[in-house]
Amino acid sequence: MSSSAKISQQLLYQAIHESKDSIALVDARKAHFPLIFVSKGFENMTGYSTAEVIGKNFLLFQASDTNQSRFAFIRGAINEGEPCVSTLRNFRKDGSMYWNELSIAPVHDEDGMLTHFISIQKDITAKVLLEHQLQTLTNIDPVAGISNRHHFEERFSDLLSIAKRIQSEMSVVLINFDYLTQFNECYGQALGDECLHKVGNCIAQSFRRTSDCAARYSGEEFSVVSFSSNLEGLHKHLQQLCERVRLLDIPHSDSPHGIVTITIGGIQCKIGQDTTQEGLIGQANIKLLAAKNSGGNGVNLLD
Repeated sequence: MSSSAKISQQLLYQAIHESKDSIALVDARKAHFPLIFVSKGFENMTGYSTAEVIGKNFLLFQASDTNQSRFAFIRGAINEGEPCVSTLRNFRKDGSMYWNELSIAPVHDEDGMLTHFISIQKDITAKVLLEHQLQTLTNIDPVAGISNRHHFEERFSDLLSIAKRIQSEMSVVLINFDYLTQFNECYGQALGDECLHKVGNCIAQSFRRTSDCAARYSGEEFSVVSFSSNLEGLHKHLQQLCERVRLLDIPHSDSPHGIVTITIGGIQCKIGQDTTQEGLIGQANIKLLAAKNSGGNGVNLLD
């Protein structure tokens, strides 16, 4: 090897090592792909020294969080010797979590054999947190603190498509705040918003499964869509929700009940290919109006 080539390699090594970027090299010829080189940027980002990581693999930085969905994608690319880019939750030496944008590329020798992988990591925690904040602003009702109508309709559409595909039953429920107008007139908008937030929290806590979506549907109305096949169980669950709201014991002098209450109307039915969101909401609304006309503060379901 010529002297100029040696100098170029030394300069390249020094440039990579001194770079602010987090760069690592792993040996693809050995089991578990051990680290054989990390840059100063890598040390700064992870808090680990070179001596602490050489010979170990990237699982060190996942701690116990090893069931992340993106692992399968990364493993597939590595097994195929292909480059990939993915985002993972990583953990520094001090235990703090950060979001890592991981870029991996294969390195081949002169004969075309895969020998190493080079990776570049970027701490994108600030970017991810900002995206989460923007998503919250887009999907969450700022007063009630649960999903807004826009997000509800998106989730409703997704869940309805799944229900049609697997031919399952669904529940659609409308929840009305009893005498909200009178509450706001008596106690003011600020207390009205505070009351909506407390009621919204009760509803959100009652429907926490991934197959549920609870939202503020309009000014004094909440909505829930859920996979459910037990009408009796759903009715009992909704009665318990009514009781949870009553137990908040929020005074309401302009209500015949003396405290804040809710009225619930809904349906549970087998989903067909011609079932629509509008049709389900319409049926649930009929049951809600019947419950309101019966004095409210109760549950009315149709199977």
